[in-house]
Amino acid sequence: MRDDDTDPQTGLAWRYRPAPEGAAPGEGILAIVFSQARVPLGRFGLERLFAQTRHACLFLNGPDADWYRSCDDAVDRAIALACDRSSAQRILYYGASKGAYGALVTGLRRGDGEIHAFGPEFRLGRPGTQSGQVMGEDPDARDPLSMLQETSDGPAVHLLFGIFDAVDAEGAARCLQGDLPARARPLTLRSSHASHDHLYSLNIIRKLITRFDRDLGTLCAERGLVADHAAGDIARFAEAGAEFAAGRPDAALALESDPYTACNPGLGLLVAEALIGVGDFDRAESRLAATQALIDGDPVLGSLPKRWRKHLWRSRLSARRAADDAQGFARLRQEARSRYPEDEAFARDDAYSIDAPD
Repeated sequence: MRDDDTDPQTGLAWRYRPAPEGAAPGEGILAIVFSQARVPLGRFGLERLFAQTRHACLFLNGPDADWYRSCDDAVDRAIALACDRSSAQRILYYGASKGAYGALVTGLRRGDGEIHAFGPEFRLGRPGTQSGQVMGEDPDARDPLSMLQETSDGPAVHLLFGIFDAVDAEGAARCLQGDLPARARPLTLRSSHASHDHLYSLNIIRKLITRFDRDLGTLCAERGLVADHAAGDIARFAEAGAEFAAGRPDAALALESDPYTACNPGLGLLVAEALIGVGDFDRAESRLAATQALIDGDPVLGSLPKRWRKHLWRSRLSARRAADDAQGFARLRQEARSRYPEDEAFARDDAYSIDAPD
């Protein structure tokens, strides 16, 4: 097998990168890094990030439509190659979103390494999920949480969820309400689904992956990122989000006055989008303005990934456009321009052009 290769049956690609010259034997970590979605063929997610480490690395990238469901044998062959090349003393499985699912099902199946999974989905293909954008619902796909509950022994499993995202919130609620073994380390974060990007921007990821000897919960707590929200609140948001994604907005609309909207801007955004969907644009704008004030008043929330923060502004502008409120639209667009001067969509002068992707 070559250090760079592709399995012709499953489309799984891998790249092995040895530890840099001069790495001490005691640094003998093999990091197995699973790519997230939308990483093109020939490239690997987080490769540039791990290039700054002294670890041997195995990078994996499978087709998005497969979501690492059917490539166990190919993954095992690539891992055998990497273990042979690296003589690693310690294996770590690592990934975000799609990559988190791959890291979990592989690490739990093999039981030979610690796992770091950022924003994993436990049930694939449902409306509103990342996997649902590339596949239909798959009730036969492995549920990593059930796998974890069935394997009490083994290395630590770190599960991180940005609970401003309804899908992540569902995973967090299941972990908080479930009977997990002691090796499970669930962590709820004041973040979006892109929690890995959020933690990277705050320099937490670099501290973690340098030697994987720092406690991630402590690193996040030091920056005010850990959310101590009640499991019931998180679950209520998750259920409303799932209903909304399935075309049923009533559960989200019923939470318009829920006190939890004052703590979770993701819930505030969900309620506003439900209000927009039923044509109540003024109440939607009121909710969005309150959500923006919540973000502006909290330095941790102000560091949320820019794509997520800009989505809120796009929702506000969409609501004003739908309400045919040219004056309100112009006012909001000017504020969006001042906040995000690099965004060409906000900068355009044509009255209702705001929907370009980030």
